[in-house]
Amino acid sequence: MKQISLWSLIVVPFTLLATLGGATVYFFSAVTVSNVSDNVGLHYMREIETRVYDRVNDFMKPLNIMVEINRDAISNHPEYLDNLDLLAGRFYEQALPYPYMTFISMATADGRYVNSTRDPFGSSHHIATNYTNEPYSLEAFYYDPITYVGQPMTTEPVHKNYDPTTRPFYQDAVQAKETVWGSITPYYGYASLGVGLAAPIYNKQGELLGVTATSVALGALDKYLKSIGLVDNSYVFLAEQNGDLIASSRQEALYSKDGEAFKRVSLTSHSDEVFVQAGKSLTPGTQHLNVDGESFLYHVRPVELPYGQTWYVGVLIPEAYYKNILTEYSQALMLIVLVIFISIALAGSLIARYIGRPIVHLNDAVNANSLERIRQIAQPFSNVREINSLGRGLQKMADKLSDVMQNLEQKVAQRTSHLKDENELLLEQSTTDELTGLYNRRGFNLLSEQALLQARQFGQSFCIVLCDIDHFKCVNDTHGHSVGDQALIGVARVLQHHFRSHDIVARYGGEEFMLIIVNMDKDGVMKRLNSVRHMLIEQPVLDHLPITLSFGMAHLQPPVKSSLDELINDVDAKLYKAKNTGRDKIVE
Repeated sequence: MKQISLWSLIVVPFTLLATLGGATVYFFSAVTVSNVSDNVGLHYMREIETRVYDRVNDFMKPLNIMVEINRDAISNHPEYLDNLDLLAGRFYEQALPYPYMTFISMATADGRYVNSTRDPFGSSHHIATNYTNEPYSLEAFYYDPITYVGQPMTTEPVHKNYDPTTRPFYQDAVQAKETVWGSITPYYGYASLGVGLAAPIYNKQGELLGVTATSVALGALDKYLKSIGLVDNSYVFLAEQNGDLIASSRQEALYSKDGEAFKRVSLTSHSDEVFVQAGKSLTPGTQHLNVDGESFLYHVRPVELPYGQTWYVGVLIPEAYYKNILTEYSQALMLIVLVIFISIALAGSLIARYIGRPIVHLNDAVNANSLERIRQIAQPFSNVREINSLGRGLQKMADKLSDVMQNLEQKVAQRTSHLKDENELLLEQSTTDELTGLYNRRGFNLLSEQALLQARQFGQSFCIVLCDIDHFKCVNDTHGHSVGDQALIGVARVLQHHFRSHDIVARYGGEEFMLIIVNMDKDGVMKRLNSVRHMLIEQPVLDHLPITLSFGMAHLQPPVKSSLDELINDVDAKLYKAKNTGRDKIVE
């Protein structure tokens, strides 16, 4: 085989590649810069448009969610209308996570009205009713976490003769017999637009109960559009289908006021000619606009909101901006590529000059029998005699050692996986009751301390319940232990069915079961325990053999200070009392 010099082998190909690469980049840049520039501009516009589109959807989503939640809740529970103060607290708490949700309200068919209200900028939040002091007298009240409707607010005006059934939001919803959008209008006394959604509520007999509505301040969307870092002389807007502006990146007002009347600013009536031309072409898709000799790339995307509402997001960017950027980028790229390839050619020359040093290192690696050093040697080698001779010996040694290491790693991995599976099985078996599948006492002890610590750390309520099958000894003595086991299994399933998956249900010993419930109010626990008792009576776990339970319960409100041992002793005493006072009862 003919041998060649290292210098020729490295420097000549590097130089040819540098020349070919530079010529290719120059040709590619010169021919395609125009097409690429349009794609870059479109990509930038769609990135801005997508951000606005997602922001609008996320911002408006709570509006229809709250309407649907309250509509369905009151429709299925008309009794909620018997105490509108409870709805006042519900609406106030629903609005807390959403600082721009200005109203959540309920207007009954008999003219009563209650709402959670805050100003468009989220600085004042309170409750209003028209029934608390005088019928049809709409007054503002502070929120009270216990009574919900607190003390009157002397800083807010009182509106006499306020009948919500005469208001547009009520009449529009009743007339449509379905959820409807209100008109976008400014808030009285505030520089912000707002929009509302209203839904009629009917009971199961089809009788009108009233209308629930929500409203949101759109000033946050306008503020967001103004905060987007656009390139110079670019535009972004949000508009209704008729072209009326909802928000824009410009500082001009979105509506004008003449006395008590106001007028919305539309794209076609805007003071900026770019918006005027954009309003004339409010069609989804991409197009080119020419405004006073300046070309813009223009893209419109519809925002489909629930219940038939459609808005438009529009983005305009001057074509000169991104074309100039790409031209400068192309020139800079060619210069950088040229420098890189020249550097590569020089590096190749240096490598050829100093190749003797790597040869010495290769020989050292062979003589030292070092696996790490051998693995750092690149393969395959070139046609140079010295490197090729060393490479054949090193390759053979590396292959053998690689096989040995691979087999060893596989065996270690298999053994580790087997041990892990065995440990997990042993842990599950040691904490689970074999008969019922519930936690056993060991599992209860492990999890109950964690549950108590959680209740203390997060300020949650803590409930512990000890229950016992009544006359279980008689069941075993009369019908045998197999029937007793069926009773235990049946009771375990009933308890699991009535409590949450993260609640702790354990077989504490014999016929005793222990429950830990965190973050559930006392009424909720009592309701579930009574449901267990009723189910055992209505759907016996054993045919022709009634099974009942006696319960001892302790429910602690935060902060929880008692120890687990104290709580267990407490519920044990209460269970004993339940047994001695008739059984099949709950002692708390």
